Amino acid sequence: MSADAGASSRGLHAQPRLGISAHVLQGRELQILRMQAELPALILVDRGTKSVRNERGTAVRAQPGDAIVLAGGQMLDFTNAVDGGGQYEARWLVFDTTLLDDPYYLQRAAHVPPSSLWVLPRIRPGIANAFQAARQSLRPASGIPESVARQRMLEVMHWLLEEGIALARPPRTTSLSARIRALVGARPDDSWTAARIAGTLAVSEATLRRRLAAEQTSLTDLLADTRMATALTLLQATTQPVSAIALSVGYESPSRFAIRFRERFGFAPSAVRGHDRIDPLSNRTTE
Repeated sequence: MSADAGASSRGLHAQPRLGISAHVLQGRELQILRMQAELPALILVDRGTKSVRNERGTAVRAQPGDAIVLAGGQMLDFTNAVDGGGQYEARWLVFDTTLLDDPYYLQRAAHVPPSSLWVLPRIRPGIANAFQAARQSLRPASGIPESVARQRMLEVMHWLLEEGIALARPPRTTSLSARIRALVGARPDDSWTAARIAGTLAVSEATLRRRLAAEQTSLTDLLADTRMATALTLLQATTQPVSAIALSVGYESPSRFAIRFRERFGFAPSAVRGHDRIDPLSNRTTE
């Protein structure tokens, strides 16, 4: 299976009520811990290997030509390992939950046992072709009507049913953390104060702090984690400079952004693209 041709394939494309496509590149092996996957996704690995483990201890590993399917609503650890040429490459397709309400799909999916992680070794040409057509339909300049794009996304989902894989709506959660992640994730560059978030969620600031403490987190940690997760995706799936990505997630200072990013993931933003270098005195990566 070959990846999309040309640098023009890079990018992150999202369509409301349909989903998101991304073409991810990494220049070195990285372990990415505690990433919240809210929506189901299909990942095709083109170069290197990808390993995924969820909170239950279920783990899968995909090599080039394989695919991984993720259920939504789970915390995951990822390890993306590069190939002999020093590259990891994969294409993502993320499914909006509105697709999961399609009546015919629901009828067929009801007969398939649910799971949280799957690996498809050497995927069928039918899935690969449907996957690529769905990805193309999510491009803003594709000119493909939403109704057609929707059918292309559903076609991928039905191919997965043929493999015994049913995508289910993520478990509904009443956690305040999940609501804040969704709120901030939609506009990570906004100024999200405790007063603004409390007002949007119709709770007092004291209640906000108390409920987050009960969920073993804080607003500061949630804001940083949501912004850094968005930044990681942009570093992997676009060619935007680090300074522009920093601004897009609410950091005017690239150096402050880099410090926060390293605190969250354990490596510098430049490491994602393989541009870091080794400090011979400390043996640490530096930008």
